[in-house]
Amino acid sequence: MGQAAKSLTSTGKQPDAAFHLETEGIGIIAKDKRHGMPRELFFVWFAAVLTYTGVVTGQLFTSLGLNVWESLLAALICSGSFAVLGFACATGPRAGTVTLTISKAAFGARGNKVPAFFSWLTAVGWESVTMVLTIWAILSLAQYIGLPSHGFVPTIISLLSTLVLTYTVPILGHATLVTMQRILAFVLAACAVIVVFAIFPSVHWGFSTPVKDMAASGTFPTFLLALSIGLASTFYGWVNFAADYSRYLPAQTPTRKIVGVTFAGGGIANFVMMGVGILLGTFVNPSAFASNPVMAIAKSIPAWAAIPFLIAVVIGDICANYLNAYSSGMSFLSMGIRLRRYWAVVIDGVICTAIAVYALFFSTSFVTFFQNFLDLMIMFIGPWATIFLVHYVIVKGKYNSAGLSENGPNSSYWYTGGINWRAMVSFIVGVLATFFTANGAMWVSPLSKMWFGGADLTAYAAPIVTGIVYYLLASRSQSKQEPFEAVA
Repeated sequence: MGQAAKSLTSTGKQPDAAFHLETEGIGIIAKDKRHGMPRELFFVWFAAVLTYTGVVTGQLFTSLGLNVWESLLAALICSGSFAVLGFACATGPRAGTVTLTISKAAFGARGNKVPAFFSWLTAVGWESVTMVLTIWAILSLAQYIGLPSHGFVPTIISLLSTLVLTYTVPILGHATLVTMQRILAFVLAACAVIVVFAIFPSVHWGFSTPVKDMAASGTFPTFLLALSIGLASTFYGWVNFAADYSRYLPAQTPTRKIVGVTFAGGGIANFVMMGVGILLGTFVNPSAFASNPVMAIAKSIPAWAAIPFLIAVVIGDICANYLNAYSSGMSFLSMGIRLRRYWAVVIDGVICTAIAVYALFFSTSFVTFFQNFLDLMIMFIGPWATIFLVHYVIVKGKYNSAGLSENGPNSSYWYTGGINWRAMVSFIVGVLATFFTANGAMWVSPLSKMWFGGADLTAYAAPIVTGIVYYLLASRSQSKQEPFEAVA
């Protein structure tokens, strides 16, 4: 391994231990620092996905016009996408570093700064969305137990409490995060069971929407629209974090085990939470939900279940933001900014707080705010994720550790001036494809109305168009980059 690679490996740094400050950043994790078993990823993804964001997405399915069974089918497909997420997680042990550093292998040492920026931006967006939901849940919980819950001061107190609860664990790092996810997963599961039993008697199983009132022109285009939104909040919402939590696993960890535990943890949690949102969507007031979805649901379920529900929202969203905040810091560093990992998390928290303040005090509809974010996110993350995974297949999971560690012309991933133009051209084509197939709250493509019946095809255009273009451009040249140096 080259000298530059050695300087960025974990040699000499303290072990990755729970409730100790992690000193690793985006460097290669050395062989003697690898530890853990694939099963720990089950709890990481189960706790992160068993959150209120899934409830919001599930309710959107019914608000778009799908009935209960159509919505549940969309939720089932979205849950299946966690198997693909598991495939992305498998890159972590192979490369020994975080997702957006591995991305350098496809985009080049300099070119990778582009997807790293968009990854950081979307992670900040997820943090902000989840932070707002946590604050609303704390305020709603305060109301139920008789504490002040309205006005500027209670909101600021809830915001400060959320900041402490959210950022302490990501600042400490990987081992603390994995440990807390495992502990909180059991609490979340118990609360989720209570909520499911509470809402069943109120569900309108025959709920349906007239075709003329559907979001798109008919059931199938509306189904495609809903599924696109669902995939944006599941696979596409997590894929740029995938390797961050598997990179400490031994390099020879079987891919099938990583795929299996990720699919089980994320898939089960997602189907439960989207299912709750779908069932709630059959009887919760839509306008109240759009304004404050947490309080709307708390007032629509039996009082005995409201407190467990609110506790689940608070804990679940904090668990999700553990991952959002930690990985956002990693994407920040992957842009080439020289900073310690924990300071990147702190900066991230300041930015997210500003966005959350806007959403809390100035935005009139949280659901519209959420949809706008998903619309923007998938346009960039979808094409990047496709290139990332296609490249992994082309090179058969083999990465050059020295090349990933080096940012200068000596890197084996320098390509042309530091940019792999095959990947960059494919990325641009993919962004354009998603832009012209979108039907969202912020932008409706004329092509969506003219050719697709109002369906949103962004979740499908990203892998199909980008994947074909990149594979045709890159497969021959990428396969010639072997032999690869084994990861430390």
